[in-house]
Amino acid sequence: MEAGTLRSAKEGLCATCYAKATEKCSKCKQRYYCSTACQVKDWNLGHKGDCGLADLDMSTPVPRPPLRLLAESVERPVHSDASWRKILDSSDFGPKNGWPRGLRNVANCCYMNALLQSLYHSVPLLHGALKQHSCERWCPDLGRQSADPAPAPPCFRCNLAALSESHLANDAAREIETDWKLEDVVELHSLKAEQLNGKTGMVTEILPISEGQEARLGVLLPGKASPLSIKTQNMRFLYNRTEVPLPPYEVLRWLPRLSEEFTFGAQEDAHEFFNSLLRLLEDEELKEHAGRLQDSSEALEPNADLTALPSRIFGGLLVSQCTCTRRECATSSFSFEPFRDLSLEITEATQTLDDMLKLFTAPERLDKQNSWKCEACSEVVRARKQMMIYQAPNFLVLHLKRFRFMERGKVVKIVPFPPVLNLRPYLCKGAQGEGRPVNYDLRAVIVHVDKAGYSHFGHYIAFVKGATHRKGVFRWFLIDDSIIQEVEEEFVLRQQAYLLFYIRISGGSEATSSEKKRGAKGTEEATLPSRCKGLGGAVCSFFASHDGLCTRCYQEEHGRPPPTSDPATKSAG
Repeated sequence: MEAGTLRSAKEGLCATCYAKATEKCSKCKQRYYCSTACQVKDWNLGHKGDCGLADLDMSTPVPRPPLRLLAESVERPVHSDASWRKILDSSDFGPKNGWPRGLRNVANCCYMNALLQSLYHSVPLLHGALKQHSCERWCPDLGRQSADPAPAPPCFRCNLAALSESHLANDAAREIETDWKLEDVVELHSLKAEQLNGKTGMVTEILPISEGQEARLGVLLPGKASPLSIKTQNMRFLYNRTEVPLPPYEVLRWLPRLSEEFTFGAQEDAHEFFNSLLRLLEDEELKEHAGRLQDSSEALEPNADLTALPSRIFGGLLVSQCTCTRRECATSSFSFEPFRDLSLEITEATQTLDDMLKLFTAPERLDKQNSWKCEACSEVVRARKQMMIYQAPNFLVLHLKRFRFMERGKVVKIVPFPPVLNLRPYLCKGAQGEGRPVNYDLRAVIVHVDKAGYSHFGHYIAFVKGATHRKGVFRWFLIDDSIIQEVEEEFVLRQQAYLLFYIRISGGSEATSSEKKRGAKGTEEATLPSRCKGLGGAVCSFFASHDGLCTRCYQEEHGRPPPTSDPATKSAG
């Protein structure tokens, strides 16, 4: 990790917005600003931890994590590399086709419905792994006899897979005339009458088929008095109006096992339910794996959880660096911590999701009562501490901390979030994917709908991304329990997000490499979501920032060259 915040300050340029600077930090005299507002924001997003430390030697390279934190160190993994590759190759990582199916809300289970919908539509790897799940003697409901006299009930993974297949999976590919039913809602496409393409209508007639003719249906469009005769090849099934949404009983029955805090009929937290669901999945896999190892007289390794489904899918690694601020020492100490989601603070200074990630990875001072003992100095000293990402996950879950411990403690501030997120600026130096973008595509959003800012009750809804018949064109759906509605992406990006689900689409992702190998569509590697376009999407070292502009792009956007007072910057870009 390097000294300084995520942006490198150039003399004459505002460290926050890159406008022409008119003032500098009154303490260190090393950072420049165009206004007091920019200075306050930069201070709160990290400069207060770096102020006066620009000359501190931070060149110590980040070491390799301990073997106990690396999945490759597990000699008897839950999912071997071969079995995991099989799951990857059999999973479709693109957004799902068809109209989503809702879930009925029973006993205030909206938090469960929203989370299950988000996982099903945004984490196809989980659903693919559950479909290939084989319980052996642990799950006799799959047609296998249990070794116990009394067969055990189905495991949680089987129940979760059954719910996904029976309640959430949608038949989006009806191709022959016998598949179609009255009151099917369909989308028209590939018609010569282009004004009809993209329209949705309802099947009101199953027309007879003469010999040698193609199958046709009578489709009633909104605002029309009579149905149109449309070939079945020109329509895409969305859903059937007569289908009754089912409640998630298969998961509700596991509430006591998911957490002692969960109560049937109570309003629970979607983020807590997410973590509890992953814990139960992991516990079942480890118990089953331990049973198989016991049969061969082998023991379960302490870090075997790194090869279980939750860590394989959501697992990442954080690194924390503490550095002695005594210039003659400047010794650094590193520690690593696994994570499955990142909890981000919402403050007055955080105006965007990038601001929240900057705050999460901002340096801080350890001094006074919070001083740090330097092993090299053998003394308690002031230190600089910074947390960054060492290993980015395949699927990124971001938790925006909206609840405070008070009656009306809900933080209702809207924090914009991007449809494509580049995580590269928040990775430490030496991390996997260094020097190239680490991009994530937004697939699902969970929103907590409150009333008057009360945090102890409310309602959860989900937004999920879906595919269309046109390559590269996607759509978004609002899922409110059993109610499904198509919405614009701009509407989704303005929500009070509580949980964000991203899938990694570049920078060494297992999902991306598997998709490229199979030639699947819908997950093409995205371009860098940087404002810099002058070097083919690359980040210009002139600003050394993920959202900076090179000289050429700055002039294109503002109609003038960037302000500089440092001769070295005149040749940059």
